[in-house]
Order: sequence, then C-alpha cells, then structure tokens
Amino acid sequence: METEQRWEKRLDAFVCTYIEVYSSHLDKASLMNVLFSDGDTTCKKTTKPLFFHPFTKGCNIIMDELHGFAERSNSFNNGILFTNRPICVKEVVALKILKAEMNWHGGIRVGFTSLNPSEIDPLTLPQYVCPNLTMLHGFWAAEIPDEFAQEGMVSHFWVEKNGKVFCSTDEGRKLHFLFDRVPVDCPLWAIVDLYGRTKAVQLLEATASVNLSRSPQFDDMEECIICFRKGTNAIIYPCMHASVCFICAQIVFRTTATCPMCRGKMKTVCKVPFSLSKNKDIS
Repeated sequence: METEQRWEKRLDAFVCTYIEVYSSHLDKASLMNVLFSDGDTTCKKTTKPLFFHPFTKGCNIIMDELHGFAERSNSFNNGILFTNRPICVKEVVALKILKAEMNWHGGIRVGFTSLNPSEIDPLTLPQYVCPNLTMLHGFWAAEIPDEFAQEGMVSHFWVEKNGKVFCSTDEGRKLHFLFDRVPVDCPLWAIVDLYGRTKAVQLLEATASVNLSRSPQFDDMEECIICFRKGTNAIIYPCMHASVCFICAQIVFRTTATCPMCRGKMKTVCKVPFSLSKNKDIS
C-alpha cells in the first residue's frame, strides 16, 4: 500500500510538471483523462489488454506467445480469430497487415460476434467467416476493401452506437461502411479472418476512436522511430523519452518493457494529446 502511494505521488508530480510545460490550458483532471484513458467516454467497461483468443482459432493459425501476432500457416482458409475480451462501442480494433500473398483471391474479413469464443469448440469452426459463420445467429462480418488491407498498412474497424460497423485506413483519411444491424446492448467480441491474400497481422493497441481527418500539423510531427507512420504522441516514464507513437509504445511496454532510446526499464507509458514535434524527449 505504501509503495502504491509513493508511485501515485510520483505520477502526480509528473502530471503537474507536464501541465506546466505543455498544457497549461488544461486542468489536472482533464489532462489525467487524456494521458491515462483511451479517450472514449463511452468505453468504461474494461481496461484489460486486447489480444487474440489463445485457443479458439482456425486450425491454420499460429500465434506468438503474447497472442498479438497471428499468421495463417498454409492454404487460404481456416484462419479465423477472435479477441480475448468483448469490444466496447466505438472502441477501435487496429490491425497491421504484415504479410500478403498475391496468388490468392479475396482478403481479410472482420466483424463481431455475440457468442463468447471461450464457449466455442475450435474443432467446430468452419473454413470461412463469410458466409459460413455470418449465416448463423450472433455473427456479423464483411471483407475489408483491398485498398484498406495492403501489406504494411494499419486498418481499423469499430462499431458505432447505432450498430453500424466501419473501417478506416491507418491515417484515418478514408472511411468505409461495412455492415449494420449489430446489437450493441450485449457483449461483442471482434472477429478476424485471415483469408485469401492476407496471411499475417499484428493486433495493435485498441483505441477509443479513430481520427477521420488529417491534422494540419501532421507534416510537422516527429515520426515514430518504430513504425515511421505516426507522430510521437507518447512519453515513456521514468526516462521521459518521447520518440514513439502511443501504439508502438504500448506494444514495447507489453513485450520488452525497455525504452528503445536509452534501453532503460519502462514503468509506464503516457499518451499526450498532441504530437511532440521538434523535441525527442521532455527531460
């Protein structure tokens, strides 16, 4: 208990310093919400990490020990995946397309199910989500457009309060309607089907919402030194380095917990409300 109190005081001091240097226009409560929440006021049901369900998966699926990376080992089917926990309304599921095989037709399918994957026998899973599962009660899915699922891209999908499901590219400049009539008054687990050309994906940090318009400051952002796609909007504590995006910072924190700049031990990662341009750290 005493250790927790000391840690809370250290975080409190950090927040106060951050307010003074960067966000004097925000009060402490607002900044704490920005730094330590996912930004979605409608998604307060869980703070558990998001990863692929370790047991309920297609027979051609292989995963890493953290269940964040998934690859279809052979053929073009039997690549069904589920998330380990339900997805909140407007919580964005982010998938990085790591490998594509152009000798197949079709691509990744995504969707939701109201059935708990832990209660599904993996041996009963069909070869495809569409149409095999979508014909059944409690399953909704569709194929992501090819332009959203190229190798190296990050594709997002989520369900809105009205039951409509959308997907977006990594920079949020394109939005595509997938399907609707998904009930949001019950738990919903995400579905991913590594079908056809899509061979391997990485499940990235789930976020509350996706930015659907490109920020005018984007070109002035410092790029994340890991993905080279997003701006540096995360601070690593206690070394205070700010050279990565929040998504990559969360992945590093869950895997090695070592700062990519100084190799120091990471205690936590804070998300900042804007990209830290020009400066690589705030120490």
